[in-house]
Amino acid sequence: MGEKIGGMLPYLLFILCLQGAMMPAADIGAGEKERGTLETLLISPIDRNKIILGKFLTIAFAGTMTALITVASMALWGFVLSQGMAMKFVADFMAQIGMIDFVLIFLMLVPVVAIFAAALLSISIYAKSFKEAQSYMGPMMIFVIIPIMLSILPGVELTGGWAWVPITNVSLAMKELVKGTMDYYQLIAIFGSTVVIAGAFFAFCIYWFNKEKVLFR
Repeated sequence: MGEKIGGMLPYLLFILCLQGAMMPAADIGAGEKERGTLETLLISPIDRNKIILGKFLTIAFAGTMTALITVASMALWGFVLSQGMAMKFVADFMAQIGMIDFVLIFLMLVPVVAIFAAALLSISIYAKSFKEAQSYMGPMMIFVIIPIMLSILPGVELTGGWAWVPITNVSLAMKELVKGTMDYYQLIAIFGSTVVIAGAFFAFCIYWFNKEKVLFR
């Protein structure tokens, strides 16, 4: 049961985080182009890197709050169903995963959301309009779903090189946490690789925002 639920959990969480970040990303990038407020913002006495950092943090906050609410809701309803309603299979499941594991699931989502935020903001900056940004962001679902599907294939486990594969490693870690078989030392590789990738995406986003031909295409 833990393996089945753990395999589906990343699919639910990642899609919710991505969708939670999509709308603000499309609005504060391409949306500002349509409203004509981007030019006003750019001529203000504020460093461009600070502007892009503010936009990035806004999108990341929206995605992170989606993750936090989802994980907190799972923990709350698991407790209610196992204790308040005395459902045995839920109680057995909750006995395998502690509060620390729920916290780790949330913490692993934070750098993943940062990757989503940087990628979505880069797309939004490139797009000419809100609708164009949305059309570009839609296919991102595929790039999220494929690594998740890899994590549930037979024989794919959180060992060796899989601990360094982005998104797939977090999916595998969530499955191991739910199963109660997590090797916590693997979290070093998972957090390290995901943070590095998030930093690279954000660096590209800054580079993209500083190109006039991208902003005013």
